Amino acid sequence: LHKLGGLTAVIRELDNVDPEIRTISAWILGKASQNNPFVQNQILELGTLAKLMDMARSNFVEEATKALYAISALIRNNLEGQELFYIEAGDLMLQNILSNSSIDIRLRRKSVFLLADLVECQLDSRKSKEPPFFSSHLLLKSVVDLMSSADLDLQEKALYAVKKLLLLRSTDALVFKEVCGLDLALQRMREQLQQLIADDKFKEYAQDMENLRREVEAIFLGELDKVRRTTDSALS
Repeated sequence: LHKLGGLTAVIRELDNVDPEIRTISAWILGKASQNNPFVQNQILELGTLAKLMDMARSNFVEEATKALYAISALIRNNLEGQELFYIEAGDLMLQNILSNSSIDIRLRRKSVFLLADLVECQLDSRKSKEPPFFSSHLLLKSVVDLMSSADLDLQEKALYAVKKLLLLRSTDALVFKEVCGLDLALQRMREQLQQLIADDKFKEYAQDMENLRREVEAIFLGELDKVRRTTDSALS
């Protein structure tokens, strides 16, 4: 496709005056990039990421959503792409979306999914330094707050992101407890899921979420226990 000038032609349409054409172009780039490092690198080399990030801030929700989808596909498991993402202030973009309850829920779903993906990639590449972004109190509290969303899908994505964040070397369990109120959020979620499990319509989904919630709670309590043991050791 690139040899025939196809990628360049699609990228050119990201500047089209028609938002629908821009939206479709972003979607095509996202589809082409999925699980394809070769195409990811071709698109990144053409300097497309910065343009997609501008589009992700668009007032046209569909355009912003498809741009964020393309960004996720473009930098997934691609360390160079992720470095460019941070250079272009992608961390601030995500933090703004996740902390702003007035932003369309589709964008917030995609943003928390992208965050979990970035953290998972960090966990897999143990050698690289963790971005300070992952320790931002504002970010962590925003993600924990999303666990109380009225949207179950967003709740689940936030819970999964919290799980990944808890596994980072830089994790401070006390921040999750004292700043983010994770213990209370997990308790509220448990009570909500118990009600949903009693409803046949949501039973299976709620049981799966409860299993994930218990897993997150176990990791969280384990990290808190490490902090207590370290503190006790220092005082003795």
